[in-house]
Amino acid sequence: MYIAIEGIDTAGKSTQIELLKNIYKDALFIREPGQTEIGKKFREMIFNDKISKKTELFLFLADRSETIETIIKPNQNKLIISDRSLISGIAYGLEFFSLENLSIFNAFATDKIYPDLVIILKLDRDTLQKRLSQKSHDNIEKRGIDYLLSIQKNLINSCNYLNINSLIIDASLSIDEVHKIIVEKIKGR
Repeated sequence: MYIAIEGIDTAGKSTQIELLKNIYKDALFIREPGQTEIGKKFREMIFNDKISKKTELFLFLADRSETIETIIKPNQNKLIISDRSLISGIAYGLEFFSLENLSIFNAFATDKIYPDLVIILKLDRDTLQKRLSQKSHDNIEKRGIDYLLSIQKNLINSCNYLNINSLIIDASLSIDEVHKIIVEKIKGR
């Protein structure tokens, strides 16, 4: 089973994935972008270099394609838990590109291999503002709170558009509460 954990920056994806590693020791944990060797280079360029929006999109797609080919396809018999997926790619890209084109590009990059379940950690404005004030910002976070909240909405809409099974969790709950909900959902599948 291929599960993606999604959410805007500071929603708690990394924290929840670290907790899941303690329970699902045989699972394969990956992240987008940057899981493969070439993906690490793409990640560095995406988050630190000044690049055009098209270049950013194509780097994400190239990373996603490489991850599908070298990691997801050979391990489809395992539990795979991913920090982000094509859902993020579409959600972030919607500011600049159409949903139809993004869906086509991502279908091509992934050979239409989509997560079986997408877990979206959803933040309210106040919690997001508080969390962002406690850290330095990368190129994406520098776009602001309204931008990130629009991405959050896009995450949900992208799952619906692609008809991917999703679970939305209030990320302002305690870490333990969020973790319990995620584990129950995974065990139920």
